[in-house]
Amino acid sequence: MCDPSDTFYNRWFNMDGPVDTLWIETMNSVLDDSKLLTLTNGDRIKIIDPVRLLFEVEDLNQASPATVSRAGMVYLDIEELPWKTTLMESWIKKKDKEDLREKLKECVTAHLDKVMLVKKATCQELVPTSEAACIRNLCNLFDCLSPLFKYDPKEDREGWLNYVEKWFVFSMIWSVCVTVDVEGRREMDNIMRENTCAGLPISGSVFDYFINTDRKDFQLWSEKIPKDEQKYFKDKKFHEIQV
Repeated sequence: MCDPSDTFYNRWFNMDGPVDTLWIETMNSVLDDSKLLTLTNGDRIKIIDPVRLLFEVEDLNQASPATVSRAGMVYLDIEELPWKTTLMESWIKKKDKEDLREKLKECVTAHLDKVMLVKKATCQELVPTSEAACIRNLCNLFDCLSPLFKYDPKEDREGWLNYVEKWFVFSMIWSVCVTVDVEGRREMDNIMRENTCAGLPISGSVFDYFINTDRKDFQLWSEKIPKDEQKYFKDKKFHEIQV
């Protein structure tokens, strides 16, 4: 355990949301040599040396240049942080195998670049998401599923890398593509068919398939339903199914 009296022991206050003109005024005395935080109810709190304030703000629309300068805020617009260099490249660099890193780079160029472009240009989302959030979800999903395609030295290396591509496409479908509406899903399906993503089956939609780990190939979700139970779902819409 660290001794709180130790000057190297820091405690952090994370200030998020927009820079509001009301609360930012209470920060003025903190930034003075007195380091006193004056609250709206009149209470005054002494900020000791190990305490640090971190500003993670939504925007700076209400902040004056003096406040930005004095608090040491640095604002980076999301448009200035492209997902490919800030998220995807850093994620790929952490992979321990060189050929795996190269394969993932190929997948990004062959599949993800075009999907992201079409999604931004032509698709609508039911709930708006940021590109960075979708890419982060793709990376997290791929990493969570990675034990299912762990490399076996007895396997054909090239065959395993092609299998990795299937899992990358599967992760892309259920992170980046899945946030769009019904019409958008048709667009996502079309662009992935044009790119012949990882040997996706011709019939149905790309959203109709999962990866069978025994076959190491795509398989219809509907085939996971036991045959004796399929009669309960036949000719029914999703909202009509009773679980």
